Amino acid sequence: MTPGRLARRLLLLALLWWALSGGGSAWAWGVPVILVAALVMPRSGVARLRPLALLAFLPMALWLALRGGLQVAMLACRPGPSPHSRVIDHPWHCLPEGPGRLLMASLVNLIPGTLTLRLTPAGLQVHVLQMRADTRLGLARLETRVAHLYAVSAAGNASDEAGEAR
Repeated sequence: MTPGRLARRLLLLALLWWALSGGGSAWAWGVPVILVAALVMPRSGVARLRPLALLAFLPMALWLALRGGLQVAMLACRPGPSPHSRVIDHPWHCLPEGPGRLLMASLVNLIPGTLTLRLTPAGLQVHVLQMRADTRLGLARLETRVAHLYAVSAAGNASDEAGEAR
């Protein structure tokens, strides 16, 4: 591991520790944990996040979380018949195997009324509380956004700018 990569990991883990510990407490535990984690953390592989795409992606992820929580709360509090839930399959369109698919499977849980049941090489199996006309379209859009984070083209290949930040 290069010194620059180790320094970035140490900085990132220190910032994470600072945020999780409430702003600087428990450094006696934090420094050893950060050092060990930075040294044993596996390499991230070929897929690299594009920093500017990540900044553009975060507001959308926060909006999904807020909207998802509100919709589920409204469904739980609304009197009447329970929603008609379904299990659907979402085939992979553009994400190659790797961290992008895992991120997509995690983010599906933020879409209102959806839950990832199974992640397979062929796609995702998703439980949907209320199947709407745009549910499948929403999954496809999310996959495209995640692919953009990893600089993957619509065909599922890493684009030429994979290492560059836009």
